[in-house]
Amino acid sequence: MEYSEYYIVLAAVLNIALIIMVIRLAVQQRQRSLSYEYKLKLLSDDMRALCAGAAGATVNLNKVEQKVKRVMERQDQLDSREPSGRALDQANRLVRQGATAEELVTTCGLVRAEAELLILLHRPQTEDDGPLRVVSG
Repeated sequence: MEYSEYYIVLAAVLNIALIIMVIRLAVQQRQRSLSYEYKLKLLSDDMRALCAGAAGATVNLNKVEQKVKRVMERQDQLDSREPSGRALDQANRLVRQGATAEELVTTCGLVRAEAELLILLHRPQTEDDGPLRVVSG
């Protein structure tokens, strides 16, 4: 065989080797591509689930906010109906110190009847007083 025939055979062997390498690389690339597609599908499914969960959480959060708002409104209504506990504490303290009904009305914002009732409740009782009586008018 001549040198040119050796070169042709060598070139053919090299071409076959290169073709095998290219095919092998193409197969590996296809496998990686399929793996990435599968991972992308999993991530997409996870994202959909997270979005659905967030939407549900938003609905629940809105419900909780509405309930809190109603509770706060109700608390405001209750607070506006009853005199403040602090005002009553202050009034009790003043009565024990000898304050008059008029002083309780101006200082604590009580109604005159409330002030008189507090004075009666905190007045020291003597044996002559006997049981508390209700006088009808």
